Amino acid sequence: MTISVAHVLRTYGVSGGERQLAQLFAAETGSIYKNTFYSLYDNPACTAYFSRISGLHLKTVLGLRASVFPNLAVELLLVAVLAPVLQLRMLYLLMSGRHRICIVHGLQAAVACWLSACLMRNIHFVYIHRGTKSRAGSHPVFKWLYWPFEIIAGVSIASADSLKPLAGKRKVVALENGIDLERLREMAKGCERRRSDDPLRLISSARLIKDKEHAFLLDVFKKLVQRWPNLEFVIAGDGPERQNLIERAEQLGVAGKVHLIGHVTDIICRMANSDIFVHASRMEGMSNSVLEAMALGVPSVVVDAPGVSECHRNGETGFVVARDRDDMARKLALLIDDRNVRSVMGERARQRAQDEYSIAANRARYHALYRELLGS
Repeated sequence: MTISVAHVLRTYGVSGGERQLAQLFAAETGSIYKNTFYSLYDNPACTAYFSRISGLHLKTVLGLRASVFPNLAVELLLVAVLAPVLQLRMLYLLMSGRHRICIVHGLQAAVACWLSACLMRNIHFVYIHRGTKSRAGSHPVFKWLYWPFEIIAGVSIASADSLKPLAGKRKVVALENGIDLERLREMAKGCERRRSDDPLRLISSARLIKDKEHAFLLDVFKKLVQRWPNLEFVIAGDGPERQNLIERAEQLGVAGKVHLIGHVTDIICRMANSDIFVHASRMEGMSNSVLEAMALGVPSVVVDAPGVSECHRNGETGFVVARDRDDMARKLALLIDDRNVRSVMGERARQRAQDEYSIAANRARYHALYRELLGS
């Protein structure tokens, strides 16, 4: 017997949430759970990315091509205007899909599936928040939005905890992200290795938006370059802050040592060939790039923030620092100065990723949820 599961997401290109789900879907090969992935809008990059996964069914809810990096006000207006169309379209798709479970990822997907969750009591609806609730995101109106969902979940403990005030009597669970460790290591084996005399490299991988705080990282990098002039900093990812970051690097006098490489398909090789991973996001659901760096054995310095710092054991698998430029620069200096510390910390991070954040562990958490919903 096979059990049909629907996943609904407002895609933003091939970034963290999309990569996370793709790994989960790929791991389901041979499982009794058959997944259908519904993208709210037409996204060719995501369609190409997900179409490689055997057994996964792909559907687009609306043929509209929505911006990958929208202005928040424009995004909310778009959702408000399209809500009736999205809801009726999802109602039709879910009725014809014969799904037993529907996993709804994020605010836009929750709006699109709200009517279906109210009316289709033969389907178990679960809402998953892929971030951590901000003050604005904790408005009481969200209690109304989450009302028809049977279970509310977050992709980290911090994410789940931030949902509790809005969940009412509904059960809140953490479905921590996971990564495909074996695939990651196989990809890393095929990477061309850097030369031993190459400059020491820092790397960050995240969408270029203000909340990811790349400007903060550039300020820290400026401090380090004064002591280590050969240091280089690779920033992977695309987004609306790109030009601002280019200008900031020029103002700081480090533009020649900062490489904004955009969205790249070989990010695993780029990360494996870096010496230290850095991250300064104000909040995450659970950062895939943080987990990937851990799994690849790259030592990390991350700013303490919900959904980020819970991945690490401070001082053991990475350094977790306050949002203070001098503090972060000091911890980075410790790693830059001592190759052995980098090696030991990287290995401990790799082991923690294997024990706690594998895709197998993530898949087991989903399967336990499915069994609970289906009563078996």
